Amino acid sequence: MLQEEITAVLNEVIASGQFILGEHVKLVEEANLCGAKYGIGVGNGSDALYLALLACGVGPGDEVITTPFTFFATAGSIVRTGANPVFVDIDPKTYNIDPELIASKITSQTKALLPVHLYEQPAEMDRIIEIADQHNLKVSCPISDPLHRQKLLSCQPPVHNRCQRP
Repeated sequence: MLQEEITAVLNEVIASGQFILGEHVKLVEEANLCGAKYGIGVGNGSDALYLALLACGVGPGDEVITTPFTFFATAGSIVRTGANPVFVDIDPKTYNIDPELIASKITSQTKALLPVHLYEQPAEMDRIIEIADQHNLKVSCPISDPLHRQKLLSCQPPVHNRCQRP
């Protein structure tokens, strides 16, 4: 049934010929669908990462902690904001950023953490968020596959994007 719904919507978009700034993009940008304050449709993951970092207030001179074991767009998006990527090694069992090594890389310039989920294994977000809270850091979490270990991650604060703080 879901496949049929997806196919019907795709056919509708193709028939409309509006792939950019059309009605369907407006629907995707309905932030309240995810309980978010804002939403924006982008053409690729690089722009999504860049905008997420900007939303976190990341800019020139800041540091963003991430993993080196990822697509180059992760570090590229950090550099694009004017910030510096700081790499933390991976856990050899999961290939995701090792949360136990994060604290040793935090400095007064650290603004955010940018974990990456690999191979259908989410990073240890509970621990990463705990560290972020201890150091008053933002967490921007790219999720390309919203279903990890049978747990829906996207659109669920605190997992998806923790840039909005009270």
